[in-house]
Amino acid sequence: MAYVDQNGLILIDDVEVAEDITKLRNVIGLMEEALSELNQVIDINSGFKGDTAQAIESSTSEIRNRINAQKEDIEAEIRYITSVVERYKTIDANMRDQINSTLTEERYNG
Repeated sequence: MAYVDQNGLILIDDVEVAEDITKLRNVIGLMEEALSELNQVIDINSGFKGDTAQAIESSTSEIRNRINAQKEDIEAEIRYITSVVERYKTIDANMRDQINSTLTEERYNG
């Protein structure tokens, strides 16, 4: 169900939200694949010594930290989106109950 404001403007569309969350989870999956490949490079590099090996170690460590930070940000965004949708579902249900209650009272009193 799409959530709309007083002017009929769609605020939240459940289908679109689900699609967005799926896309975000797919990105996390790609990041996990990248981390797996990066860890392979780290494992291979651990057998080497010298400036090049140290540069690779430093770079891969920085990339791994950035990927993990991005994953955490995306996961936080998914939690935020989900909480906003749930909040509006609750507001919608409360308004629907209030309207139905008012209509029921008008039928009995009217």
